[in-house]
Amino acid sequence: MSRSSHGAFAAGAPRRGRWLTLALVVGSLATLTAVVAGTSVAKVPSTQVVLGQTSTVPDPSCPGLPCQAIGSVTGFQVSNGQTRSPFIVPHDGTIKAWALTLAQPTNKQRSFFNGFFGTPPEARLAILRRVPGTNPPRYSLRSQGSVKVLTPYFGQTVKFGSSLKVEKGDIVAITVPTWAPAFAQELDAKEVWRASREPGTCTNSTDIRQGEPLDKVGTRATFGCRYSTARILYTATLVEGP
Repeated sequence: MSRSSHGAFAAGAPRRGRWLTLALVVGSLATLTAVVAGTSVAKVPSTQVVLGQTSTVPDPSCPGLPCQAIGSVTGFQVSNGQTRSPFIVPHDGTIKAWALTLAQPTNKQRSFFNGFFGTPPEARLAILRRVPGTNPPRYSLRSQGSVKVLTPYFGQTVKFGSSLKVEKGDIVAITVPTWAPAFAQELDAKEVWRASREPGTCTNSTDIRQGEPLDKVGTRATFGCRYSTARILYTATLVEGP
């Protein structure tokens, strides 16, 4: 009995050891599989890019002379001296934020712009898409953000939240129903922006005052005015995915 028991035990001990070893291996594989599976479904960090961002930002034109501001227009930067087409969306995603660098106009300068363009100074984000085959180019308004009153933020760079969906090829612009001192001038010739004005209405003060910024989704406008040596001081933060 002792031999049989020992034999059974002796024969069974290695077998039990093998089963224990196998169980441990299986358990380890299961744990590894769970870890790998968990890694495979882990949320990948979203890719973020700031459209229009440059290594340096020029000073706004005001309160220096001449003090200039953009008004009654939808516009976007074509070139910022470092990048061409800096506001063309490179991939589908969401504009999560946008920022304006605003001047600090004097009271006299504010009074002038309020009288010329209307009050209060304000702006909103606009998402455009070029209408194929148009020259001068026409753009349709795909979506837009809420209007932001700018007066409280004069003299600083202000960042607003956003949740506008965009697709590859869209253009991120800003619409200024009244006026905004988010403008730099006397820059390099490679600094170029385009405005929602008909050709031939680019410089006359009356034409500029009577401009028609895009303010209704689905509407179109000709962007027939192209200005150089100047920049609209805005950026937009694009996050890939929903």
